[in-house]
Amino acid sequence: MIKRYKLFNTEEQLRATIPRGGKKMVRIGEKRVCIFHLDSGFKVFDNLCPHNGHSLLEGNVNYLGEVVCALHGYRFDLNHGRESESKCADLQLHKIEITDEGVFLGLIS
Repeated sequence: MIKRYKLFNTEEQLRATIPRGGKKMVRIGEKRVCIFHLDSGFKVFDNLCPHNGHSLLEGNVNYLGEVVCALHGYRFDLNHGRESESKCADLQLHKIEITDEGVFLGLIS
């Protein structure tokens, strides 16, 4: 099931808050997600690494489009969430939707 949450009133607010190359953690209830602004667009995923629960906000995105956990170097493809070597569970990705009514986050529960 996907729940929608409004994050920003406009795309301009989103881009001002998270400029290209930037990242931010957003908390909605008990859920924390990372939003990374890449050249390819915005990627949204669970904040905690599925391997050991470390914050992925501390990680970076490599040239392959994978977020790399700063603690143990686990890599997760930001197109589908798979861990690069299948050593742990995949990363949960979420959808960001930009419309005339605002910027919405679709959280998968």
